[in-house]
Amino acid sequence: MIPPFTLCMLSDHPHLVPACAAWEAGEWGGPLEQALAEYAAARPDGLPLTVVAVDAAGAAAGMVSLWVSDCPLRPEITPWMASLYVAPAARGHGLGSLLFARAETEARRLGIDRLHLMTQESEDHYRALGWQTFDRIDGPGAMAGAALMRKDLAG
Repeated sequence: MIPPFTLCMLSDHPHLVPACAAWEAGEWGGPLEQALAEYAAARPDGLPLTVVAVDAAGAAAGMVSLWVSDCPLRPEITPWMASLYVAPAARGHGLGSLLFARAETEARRLGIDRLHLMTQESEDHYRALGWQTFDRIDGPGAMAGAALMRKDLAG
């Protein structure tokens, strides 16, 4: 059974920005101050946009974002689904898939017909969700040996 989570826009719950920023900095590196600024800029009507899962106690349990850019090696590619994170205590209940589905719904609402993502470890999982690999890169950090994937949302 999936515990009760509410999926909301981070822009409607700014008190959760520090948790999202800490996950970003801890999971993918980079300065916490930069992550705080990026998540504080989340908006409901355009990019950047972050969907956050909130548990019954009102704490952040997971997140996913839509960014204009997520790959410095491929700045011409936009927009991106990025920063999917589920807190360890909330894992194993399908929350990541729920967050992804909600982010795709939000992208469609914004008129976005194609999303991109970058992954080092979950290519098969995303392929099962309808994503297609279109390139590979080998850069530093989260870009080392990463697959670039896309998903068409139209139709």
